[in-house]
Amino acid sequence: MYSTTVNPAARIHIELENEWLRLSLLPGVGAKIYDLVWKPTGRNFLWHNPRILPQPYPIEANFDNYWCGGWDEGFPTCDECDFRGEHYPNLGELRSLGWTVDSVECVDKDAVVALSAFGPISPVRAVKIVTLAAGSPMVRMRYELTHLGPMPLDFIWGTHPALEPTPHMILRLPAKRGIVGLASDPSLGIPGQRYSWPILETSTGRTDMSKVQGIQARIFCGNYATDLERGWYAVEDTQSGQGFLLRFPVDQCPYLWMWLVYGGWRGYHHVILEPWTSFPVHLAEAVKQNTHRHLNPGEKFSLELLATIYAFPETWEDALKRVESVNRP
Repeated sequence: MYSTTVNPAARIHIELENEWLRLSLLPGVGAKIYDLVWKPTGRNFLWHNPRILPQPYPIEANFDNYWCGGWDEGFPTCDECDFRGEHYPNLGELRSLGWTVDSVECVDKDAVVALSAFGPISPVRAVKIVTLAAGSPMVRMRYELTHLGPMPLDFIWGTHPALEPTPHMILRLPAKRGIVGLASDPSLGIPGQRYSWPILETSTGRTDMSKVQGIQARIFCGNYATDLERGWYAVEDTQSGQGFLLRFPVDQCPYLWMWLVYGGWRGYHHVILEPWTSFPVHLAEAVKQNTHRHLNPGEKFSLELLATIYAFPETWEDALKRVESVNRP
């Protein structure tokens, strides 16, 4: 089931719904997924900015000053970047565009939305296809970037789901190593520090990085999770048994950038685990590390993500089996 309405601030609002999930998309604000609601309890798993409503904003603007929350993508960089004569804003050039809605339809009872946009800086055509399955609490997202220009193109790509924390939330991910990118407090390590995930040894003691902290902690950090054994993670409330699980192609996205804000940055409280193609999440630096992606003229970059919600008595293992049962194209 799907519906389309017009929102004065965010323009078109597309809503997909099945027995378990309600999902909304905002084509006018980077084609972001704004809501992911678990219907049995009414819980929205995506974080909303309590001070900023969805709205269009300039391509060159600071993403953080207009960020309303939800689920975005980053291309061709995450961190603001000067590269080969161009200046790329934070989270890149596609996150504020008004995307074209190419189709909204039911395909074999699944609700499917196809959207597209042209890069204003990079000569690419981006396509995003979101499918809400009819028979399970599962969302399938396919992304494509086609290089339209005459010169080779270097880039990095990542996805940026902002999740709403709960008091008993933990991060489940099959990583062997963590790397501190930045930290506001000694308990979160020092930049460049490497550790065996999830235990971080610091000057103040041991920190279990898998345990989400409350807003009263007044700290924040950015860490990388590397040496991923498989391409998935889950963010789970251990008291309610409800969780969000994301499957991604680890061969294409071998790094997780974890932006963990526990009240210490702008007074926000959210958890963002982002699969990225490259390390670090700064295009110019990734090129130096030779972890970036490259397209020749006419070539295409594509990948697919699968997200699901689970709830007790189902476990994260059950949810992982469900998404892994769906074949990649």
